[in-house]
Amino acid sequence: MSDGLTISSGGAIAVDTAALEAAAASLDTASETLAEAAGELALCAERLGGRALPLLGAYGHARRLAEVLSASAATAGELAAKLRFASATYALVELRVAHGLARATGDEAEIARTQGGIDALLAEWPDADAAASDALSLAGLTGRDAALQLLIGGIVPSLLGFGLLPLLAFALSGVRRSGLGTVGAARPLAPGGTAATLVPQFVSQRGTAPTTLADAAARIPASGPARVRIEQYARPDGGRSFAVYIAGTRALGGDDPWDMSSNLESFAGSRSDALATVEAALESAGAQPGDELYLFGHSQGAMIAGQVQQSGVYEVPVLGGFGSPTAVDPGEQTFSVQVRHGDDPVAALAIGHEARVGAEGSFVAERTVDPAMGMHDLTLPAHHLDTYIDTAATADASGDPRALALHERLAPLAEADLVRVVEYGAERAAGPVLAPGRRPDPGPDPSLSARPMALGGGFPPPP
Repeated sequence: MSDGLTISSGGAIAVDTAALEAAAASLDTASETLAEAAGELALCAERLGGRALPLLGAYGHARRLAEVLSASAATAGELAAKLRFASATYALVELRVAHGLARATGDEAEIARTQGGIDALLAEWPDADAAASDALSLAGLTGRDAALQLLIGGIVPSLLGFGLLPLLAFALSGVRRSGLGTVGAARPLAPGGTAATLVPQFVSQRGTAPTTLADAAARIPASGPARVRIEQYARPDGGRSFAVYIAGTRALGGDDPWDMSSNLESFAGSRSDALATVEAALESAGAQPGDELYLFGHSQGAMIAGQVQQSGVYEVPVLGGFGSPTAVDPGEQTFSVQVRHGDDPVAALAIGHEARVGAEGSFVAERTVDPAMGMHDLTLPAHHLDTYIDTAATADASGDPRALALHERLAPLAEADLVRVVEYGAERAAGPVLAPGRRPDPGPDPSLSARPMALGGGFPPPP
């Protein structure tokens, strides 16, 4: 942990309260058995104490053993009580989070159910109240604050035109029940998506490769017309690699495919216009099936990056997401890095997986940007890309071996002979609806008429 940052291998820590109760029952049985044995030995010691002098040594041993067994019985009983207290605390944490989400969505039946469970637990375990509050505070997520932040995130962006959180139009309790926040390996996409017209914004042959997580995050388009940045690398071995950086939501609707509709479609597992546009940008940049992609995205862009990886069209050594509302299982061949903020309502939608996903060393970096509630939360500071860049820099500097492993995964890009950089804007235009796994043919792009030459032959100069 560094500056409040926690780096973990990912995966939910599942606490089975029934298993805790069973362990407590076993300890109770052991405590009773030890106590009975201690009593019998104490009785034997009393009998030996009145005997002849040669038996005094046995009397001393019996008495000491009885004391040890009695102490062990007491320890087992204390452990059983602590396990039951832990079970009650875990159950209370889960109920409080569920209660907060139910209040946020107006689910009266769920509010009543969770409140009843909370009341029953506190009646038996009043001290669990403080323990559960401490646990939720440490995680940066209290039931009350989470509900408030989720409500703020769902209403305010629409009022201010930020368009960052259309996903919260879903009933949030239903999100967790349905598992929408978790994407299994190679999930097929529902049909849909029309590629927008690509508008090249910037072309260069003097780029440099990213060497750290923060370096990659800083390349994600955050302002201006660019929606996708694609860097093309010609490796010394004659191979070809691409680094792709995908922006988050930019609009409520209209001509921009990075809007609320695309956000909702991606979250629901459909091919959105934004995804189709990214695929068209890759094709325009010269990427071909089987090429190597290093994928990074913020918010909606992180979802899209995960969908590109899930398509299986490309080889993906690294998948990096910042504030993603979904948790993707990329399989064992892809190094996965997810950066999350505990007070980011968007990231809260990503339920997570029960075990680590991705290649060995894959990790989740988490911190709480600002746990205090206030009017400043109206702008959702914990979801801004610049705060994620700061968190990524903290992870890079942590010295954690998993962060260092990511640096090693990025190192081959720095060995490239030549780098070509293209940034694309996009405007919606009429186009075909594509089937799952199909990539649109954007047609000839006069601004990028020259295609990359054969492997090892270098790239054409920018127009």
